[in-house]
Amino acid sequence: MEAETDRARAIPMPAVFFGLLVLGFILDWVHPVTLGSNLAFQVAGVAVIVFGLVIGSSGVIAMKSAHTTLSVGRIPTTALVEKGIFRHTRNPLYLSMLIIFLGIAIFTTVLWLILLLPILFLIADRGAARPEESYLERKLGQVYLQYKKRVPRWV
Repeated sequence: MEAETDRARAIPMPAVFFGLLVLGFILDWVHPVTLGSNLAFQVAGVAVIVFGLVIGSSGVIAMKSAHTTLSVGRIPTTALVEKGIFRHTRNPLYLSMLIIFLGIAIFTTVLWLILLLPILFLIADRGAARPEESYLERKLGQVYLQYKKRVPRWV
């Protein structure tokens, strides 16, 4: 593949994550809709955030140990990672982002964040995961198609 086309045309999810997070807090500031605040929400929120961080960290570690890029939208991939968390989900980094977003929503009890979560999921699925999969199919061919048959996109 040419250098210009040897990358996925995916939406930069960290920017979307933080953009929707800020939007949720702005909406809450303009029109507060909270679930109430108590220790149970805070503990549950922290637990969900930690779970998301574990998934994301294990994905980063697996990708780093395979010596491949974390951003196929900017840098061509060099390997298909099939070990660790990648045996259970093809998108652990996006999955962790969604889980962390949910954890922040629970911790802060900002209902707007819960309402924005499906939008974050749709953007991650349609704007990032699927374009990356198309790229990996072109780049890796049958090897990636076999991987797709074995491992779900999300869980």
